[in-house]
Amino acid sequence: MRLLVCTKRDLHGARLLNRLLPSLTGHELVGVWLSDKQRPAEAELPELAELACLERHLPVDLLFPLVDALPPALADTAPAASFHGLARRHGVNLSVFDELPDAATRLAALAPDLVIVARFSHLFDAAALAVPRFGLLNLHPGHLPRYAGLHAPLRSVLEGETQLACSVHWITAGIDDGPLVAVHRTPFDPAGGLYTQIGELYALALPTVQAVIAACAAGERPPGTPQDRRLRRYRSLPGPDDFRAFAARGLRLWQADAYRAQLAAFLPPGLALPGGLPR
Repeated sequence: MRLLVCTKRDLHGARLLNRLLPSLTGHELVGVWLSDKQRPAEAELPELAELACLERHLPVDLLFPLVDALPPALADTAPAASFHGLARRHGVNLSVFDELPDAATRLAALAPDLVIVARFSHLFDAAALAVPRFGLLNLHPGHLPRYAGLHAPLRSVLEGETQLACSVHWITAGIDDGPLVAVHRTPFDPAGGLYTQIGELYALALPTVQAVIAACAAGERPPGTPQDRRLRRYRSLPGPDDFRAFAARGLRLWQADAYRAQLAAFLPPGLALPGGLPR
């Protein structure tokens, strides 16, 4: 099986790749695409700017270059690898896109049998969707069809859900509306902060991803179950009222120790982040 993985150039994308890529042994990984799309609203709303700092600027723009400056033999002793380290460890080509023109042409050049997508900020048109013979499989961090769109974990908590979810579905011409292969759930832990749990949502779906890959390799693509469009609700970026409502419930977006532990996984043994938290 020829596989292409598409995710985001951020902390959650890096954590996902560190778990996913080792499981793809025995298949041909034709590339990893990273989206690096910046939304203007992230600089206008303090909470979104804070999340952008935590997800991208601190880990990807500050920590990862420092790790990449270490001798490779030392950097590779860390439990998790930066994007550069992942490319080295797995011998795969990583491409970064702030825009994605001619997606169909680019896909055709790689000729993947299956594309695995999570957090990728760019949409695929009908021509691109037709290229992989088994299609594109998406990992969405929310229970579909009710929580389609952006920031699904935040939306679900605001509506009183006690569980977070990751939906695995086939990508179609719409947004988050293709047939569902599986929905995985886990309890929401208020003490740990909402966004420190997001990476774990994608990890929940990895056994399903592996099962889909195995089925496709055997020539039996799981069809999935059509979503009930009567239940569908699509939301865009949250606004100030959403974050005020979140804070009014005594909830927090992130928790310092949990976040630092995630960053520390990218450090070799013996190195520590400022503040003394060991790896």
